[in-house]
Amino acid sequence: MPGPPPEIRAWMDRLTVEHAYDPETGFIVAREVIGLPAVIASGPPLGEAIRRGQDEGRVVVVFATADRCAPCQQYKQSALNDPRVIEALGASGLLATHVEVDRESEDAQALLGSLAIPMTYAFVDGERVAELRGQRSAEDLLAWLAPLVTD
Repeated sequence: MPGPPPEIRAWMDRLTVEHAYDPETGFIVAREVIGLPAVIASGPPLGEAIRRGQDEGRVVVVFATADRCAPCQQYKQSALNDPRVIEALGASGLLATHVEVDRESEDAQALLGSLAIPMTYAFVDGERVAELRGQRSAEDLLAWLAPLVTD
């Protein structure tokens, strides 16, 4: 069984979540699923979150991941569960939600325009205004969130 190409191996070496390489798909597959913090997990479904954001004048922050995706699980572990990120997402001007693209692919495709993972999106007045691609550190995510926080 062939191993991963060097660029994938370098990525794998940075992951601390359990994972394996699937040579058939080229994916780094998660061997564990990391839970989401309550501020994200308790968010409304994607479509409802976007509608509520419009109605309530809030910025909707959407985290798109998949249970099978090791970089997604790393993102949850290292950034999304960081206490500073949890506090920032709890700001009154934000509404955080999550979409699991393998289970909600139709909504993800229709409302986000993509099944790419991990991805983070911001919606204002029902329109996507920003996106953050890939697995990021808590510091990267906080810097991206800072201009979105209104309180």
